[in-house]
Amino acid sequence: MRNRWTAGGLLAAALACAFATPPGLALDDKPPELVASTEARSPEEELRGFRLPPGFEIQLVAAEPEIDKPMNLAFDDRGRLWVTSTLEYPYPAAEGTKPRDRVVILDDFAPNGRARKATTFADGLNIPIGLFPIGRGDSAIVHGIPAIRRLTDTDGDGKADKSEELYSSYGFRDTHGMTNAFTRGFDGWIYACHGFNNDSTVKGGDGRAITMQSGNVYRMKADGSHLEYVTHGQVNPFGLAFDAWGNLFSADCHTRPIYNLLPGAWYPSFGKPHDGLGFGPEMMQHDHGSTGIAGIVRYTADQFPTEYQGSVFIGNVVTSRVNRDRLEWTGASPRAVPEADFVISDDPWFRPVDIELGPDGALYIADFYNRIIGHYEVPLTHPGRDRSRGRIWRIVHTGKAAKAPRSDWTAATTEQLIGDLSHPNLTVRMKASDNLVERGASAIEPLRTACEASDPIVRLHALWVLHRLGALELERLEPAAGSSDAIVRAHVQQILGERGAWGSTEAKLAEAGLADTDPFVRKAAARAIALHPAFERIAPLLALLAKTDAADSHLRHVVRMAIRDQLVDDAVWPRVASSPWSENDRRLLADVALGVPSPRAARFVAERLPELRERVVEAVHHAVRHGDAETERVIVESIAAKRVAAPAGETLKAMARGAQERGRALGPDALRAAGELAGSLLASSDRNSMLQGIELAEALRSPGLRGPLAKLVRNPSLGERERTAAIRALTAVDPRGAISELESVVVDASAPIETREQAAGALNGTGAPEAREALVRALPTAPGRLQTSIAIALASTAPGGESLLATVAAGKASARLLQERAVEVRLGLLNLPNGKERLAKLLVGLPPTDSKLQGLLQARRTSFAAAKVDLTAGEALFAKHCAACHQIGGKGARIGPQLDGVGVRGVDRLLEDVLDPNRNVDQAFRMTSLALANGEVVAGLLLREEGEVLILADSQGKEVRVPKASVEERTVSQLSPMPANLSDQVGEADFAHLLGFLLSRRPPAP
Repeated sequence: MRNRWTAGGLLAAALACAFATPPGLALDDKPPELVASTEARSPEEELRGFRLPPGFEIQLVAAEPEIDKPMNLAFDDRGRLWVTSTLEYPYPAAEGTKPRDRVVILDDFAPNGRARKATTFADGLNIPIGLFPIGRGDSAIVHGIPAIRRLTDTDGDGKADKSEELYSSYGFRDTHGMTNAFTRGFDGWIYACHGFNNDSTVKGGDGRAITMQSGNVYRMKADGSHLEYVTHGQVNPFGLAFDAWGNLFSADCHTRPIYNLLPGAWYPSFGKPHDGLGFGPEMMQHDHGSTGIAGIVRYTADQFPTEYQGSVFIGNVVTSRVNRDRLEWTGASPRAVPEADFVISDDPWFRPVDIELGPDGALYIADFYNRIIGHYEVPLTHPGRDRSRGRIWRIVHTGKAAKAPRSDWTAATTEQLIGDLSHPNLTVRMKASDNLVERGASAIEPLRTACEASDPIVRLHALWVLHRLGALELERLEPAAGSSDAIVRAHVQQILGERGAWGSTEAKLAEAGLADTDPFVRKAAARAIALHPAFERIAPLLALLAKTDAADSHLRHVVRMAIRDQLVDDAVWPRVASSPWSENDRRLLADVALGVPSPRAARFVAERLPELRERVVEAVHHAVRHGDAETERVIVESIAAKRVAAPAGETLKAMARGAQERGRALGPDALRAAGELAGSLLASSDRNSMLQGIELAEALRSPGLRGPLAKLVRNPSLGERERTAAIRALTAVDPRGAISELESVVVDASAPIETREQAAGALNGTGAPEAREALVRALPTAPGRLQTSIAIALASTAPGGESLLATVAAGKASARLLQERAVEVRLGLLNLPNGKERLAKLLVGLPPTDSKLQGLLQARRTSFAAAKVDLTAGEALFAKHCAACHQIGGKGARIGPQLDGVGVRGVDRLLEDVLDPNRNVDQAFRMTSLALANGEVVAGLLLREEGEVLILADSQGKEVRVPKASVEERTVSQLSPMPANLSDQVGEADFAHLLGFLLSRRPPAP
């Protein structure tokens, strides 16, 4: 249910699950199927198809019709298992109809794990995913489109009869990427994931709102009063798990399967920037054959043998497995080491979408049992999608007796609950902690006694419960900070971070934590200080950063974030700027200041450009983006004095972009320097220097550079790369004035076809009537490939579409152009007056469009079957045509999703995706068109907004920057931004190599 597929984007796998392909994989090896060719099995038959390590047993807990398709699991304080269950997925219930989804409680478990009782707690829900039972088993926090609600059984009949909205509204454009994985932290907050491709602005009862787009992790108060960010980024996180130290781990789709999340950090997503400090560190380089990952458990119990304790388990819905990693630590930084898969199923319908650690030490798995892997690999309307079957499995070790858990914490005495704080299972300890909080004042004195216990685990939980009760005195926390047990000291630092305003004692404890012998304590102390900024804390943080091993990436990132957070208040900057820092400290401060979007930080950075070395271009951009005219002057002086360790063209281009994002022009000194440099570079005989000049000219958009650019555009001896770049730059500098030069290129039969196509696209982008006329004039004599490109360009706007139809009707262009799939789709979206009738009339006597497309598909299929595929040549073709937007094996850009594993789709599906990319484009990857005040039309994939600038990627993966103030209309079409005529760009022989290379990127057979 969670792999990111789309039916039609570049190598359409524009949302394909990423797979790690083993070296030497043969093309005829059988990968996992997109749509299982087998029939559904009964639960008993499915059970027989599992393989587990010796000594482990998998048991059926529940199956249809007791539950429908399960998504999230959670245990309540009475030991019962709650399940969010859906029939509606993937489409929300239609407005005006009652949704059919529900929350089911499973209870009365037999010795073999089977639940003998299933009760529907709530129904009428609309694709509920997030779930967290609270209270005495009579209430739960549940997400269902479009809100999180508290559902309560007030009359004791076992079914919710009261609904209170806590948080709203959550986006549901993508129903497999909504909020999920509600998980209680030591601090009492409920942590949750926000999933892919949804926009949500959610407000707490206190009126404060956060806005989330695509992947995020956040936390919320259970009473609906407040919510806040934990991390930004990831693509589609679906699963959270804490360990005994308070480390938070997530399962994510399409970046890395596992992250150790650092609060406040930013993580990779499609086309999104980081916060100036760089992305939060990774902890693994492998993907377990798929990024369709769902659910995560860090095993913190004793039912499994020792070698499995501390392992991380994740569900893999593509390969029908549960993967296992063990963790190795360098300081406070984990590295996931892959172990043999923990669960392997020979039933391809097995889809483990959630995993939970039960209070009995067993793993519980939600199996979204389905013929289809997930959400996007086939159309949502595919008739093979199963709607009703679902299973829950339990995995235990048969040869190891675990400490028996309590069956009902709500009925336990306070003393019994405190006794459970020493239980080896973290799930049990957290249940006991929650119930001690529920006891309120009556639990305080016993908890104070527990703070003196010999068991450090008891002490740390007792401290947290007292904190949650508001009864943790500083005099009790202070001696715990000096405990001989590092895990206690680490939790003390976490508690310090959660406390209100600090006095001198709290500050002293935290600063002492920075010098602790244990890296986890140091990390927790740095995070605590991040939440309580003051100038005096900068120096000890700098000292810690300076002595932290580069290999301890997680600790270093936390310390850098903490330093950054001390610099957010403008009032601290005068002292920062005037203090006698060492040279290394100044460098570290300047580096971290790139994460502070303020004028004072910008000035500090500008004054220390020589110290930033490898980040100097980024630093220049930041300083201009957030600085003032004086900051800009300082930068210009540094460039002129050659104190900046980067090419002047790169730094001046960064200045131009920073100024554009701030919504102002560069100052006269910078403009003059940039213009003079651009002019000299444009005249250079060195092609790299010339290209730098072209890019600088495009960024500046200075009218004075029009002449040199036009000269380059007209120069037939110029290389394709430079001439194409000059076309882009000239169009940016003077769109209407460039029309004559662009037309001359389009009609130049001696020019490379790629250059002519670029000129045609640029002509169309000007939006000028005379540009359309130029394209129409070029159409009759253009070669077939260019004719198609011109037709695609014209069909992108209503006036152009009218011109195209009129040209064909006049007999000046072949009606077959209208049968090109990319042209047909675009014309259909324009809604021209009587468009369908006029099109049909022009196509009389020609074979249907689908026949033409099917003929192309069959021809390429036949040629591929007969071809001797050269994977090396295919990889080179991928680098040329695809890597500008997509990545395979770490090579290429990450504007769109990685394409590792796209071969799992097979020949027929890949042919359709490449040759008909607009068949079914995911909403997150649809083309945005911007109509500008000057008549230009700019189209591409909207990547992000940077201040006053919209940044798109065009069909070649090049960034296009558009000032917001120039946009009159913004529309999103159902078109893919990928090249629509790849079959023209890649001949049959080369196409076979490219297709063979893509097919080789797939996982091993189960």
